[in-house]
Amino acid sequence: MGSEDALAAMKSKLANLESENSARMALLDKRREEALAEAKEKFDKQSKIQGGVIVRLQERNRKAKAAGGWATESTLSEKVEDDGDFGFEEDEAENERRAGYRTAEEQPVAFRPPAPPAPTPPPPAQAPVPEERPAGRHRRAAAARGDDDDFANTDWLAT
Repeated sequence: MGSEDALAAMKSKLANLESENSARMALLDKRREEALAEAKEKFDKQSKIQGGVIVRLQERNRKAKAAGGWATESTLSEKVEDDGDFGFEEDEAENERRAGYRTAEEQPVAFRPPAPPAPTPPPPAQAPVPEERPAGRHRRAAAARGDDDDFANTDWLAT
């Protein structure tokens, strides 16, 4: 073997190393692209979640400000408008119509206009009120004094 054979063997070995190196680089590029795609997918998913959280927090802050700054459970909770709507109202309206019931806005079947107001009778004449006689020991004493608020001479221990 001569130097030419050694040179050809070295070139062959170098070509093998270059092809192996390019295959490794291609594999690294492929893995990097996959990792970037996965990271982008996770980032997009997480950004959607964070966007929803931010919207909920902004809504919560708006409700707290609308409630005068009070961040309580009742002011921040979701208001349910139809919590008693079970779909029975349609049935009730049909049954009431069949039974002859009417709403408050509708005129009754036998509607009579209101009667004119009756004339008011004159007030009765004032009869003189007879003066009551004080009865009993305590009433006579109060009448004699003429002052109901004077309790100076009252025996508080008497029964």
